[in-house]
Amino acid sequence: MFEILIFAVALVSGATAAIVGFGIGSMLTPLLATSVGMSAAVAAVTIPHAIATAVRCWRLRQSIDRDVLPKDRIEEYYASYLAGIFRTVRFGTGEAHGRAEMMEFNVLRERGAIARNAEGRYEMALDRMPDAIAALAKELLEIEATGDRARAEAWFAKYDKMPAELRSALEAAKDLPVDVDPLVPFAEGVR
Repeated sequence: MFEILIFAVALVSGATAAIVGFGIGSMLTPLLATSVGMSAAVAAVTIPHAIATAVRCWRLRQSIDRDVLPKDRIEEYYASYLAGIFRTVRFGTGEAHGRAEMMEFNVLRERGAIARNAEGRYEMALDRMPDAIAALAKELLEIEATGDRARAEAWFAKYDKMPAELRSALEAAKDLPVDVDPLVPFAEGVR
């Protein structure tokens, strides 16, 4: 009976996520927690969150390589992805999305795609981003496809913690506004 309930909630939350961009973790985590505990439930939902982000970013590169998106904006796309990571982890890493983004950050840092400079700011190594993201997506997809619990636990143990340097960078930015409403000029009026 529990499996049927999980399936039904997964179906509804997947449909919700497809329409509004959230739902899977916020709907499935509490239900899974009733069976496996909150820590395991958050972990179970974290990997799909990380997969979704990594594969979206990997597909972005594929779209550029196929001339679907302009090549001259690749740095902007990757910078937006990294800004999303920083914004998310700023709110903490206690839930699935925050944990997923923290792990992505750590993999990108380990692979040299991002690094902290002498002034304490993070810089992106554009030439390393595609390979780092591809490796990230591959590892996460393999963990999910094989259902290898030991591999998943090793992944969490290695990448799930916020580095002290990032914690201090976020602390230094604590007085900055969380969200900014950009003023975007439209070429034509909005209808």
